Amino acid sequence: MLFHHKILKKGFLLPSHINISAASPLRSYSFLFACDCPGRGGQRIPREIIDRSKESSSMTLGGSGGSGVVVPRNFRLLEELERGEKGIGDGTVSYGMDDGDDIYMRSWTGTIIGPLNTVHEGRIYQLKLFCDKDYPDKPPSVRFHSRINMTCVNPDTGVVDPRKFLVLGNWQRDYTMEYILTQLKKEMAASHNRKLVQPPEGTYF
Repeated sequence: MLFHHKILKKGFLLPSHINISAASPLRSYSFLFACDCPGRGGQRIPREIIDRSKESSSMTLGGSGGSGVVVPRNFRLLEELERGEKGIGDGTVSYGMDDGDDIYMRSWTGTIIGPLNTVHEGRIYQLKLFCDKDYPDKPPSVRFHSRINMTCVNPDTGVVDPRKFLVLGNWQRDYTMEYILTQLKKEMAASHNRKLVQPPEGTYF
């Protein structure tokens, strides 16, 4: 069933079941109106992502110490999608949604270009991130698709081990997929990873 939206700011919409007061932090919070925003290659995000967002798990703006304003989980992911499509920093880290028909926005692909002055320099690494219905309360699962030798990555499966990569192990709800990828890039440049012998370029788990 469709539900109505209130205009939050030009170009952005908010479901009408969320009340906005003059003091609410939602007044300055940007939500992507997905139905009118084409993805990469002209792909459009289905209206169902917005229409069914009430059915998904939710998050609280500002974390546990915030105002207690609860917004649907999918709005968080829509904001991350918007940021990913605009481009991040110097372009050496990027990510996007795998399936525009997935109303829960679970499967994502990330890309990291290896940092300078390391054995990873110039290499392009692909990763798979899976944001389950409890995201962002819990971290996504992260797995390298491209073969890589890193101390926090399972050498057989490519899975990033939360016990060895503390962004996942000590997860906080305000962390994002962008933060995960940028921290993995920093981990590549760490002293214990920067000189490790690597698998042949272009091979995959």
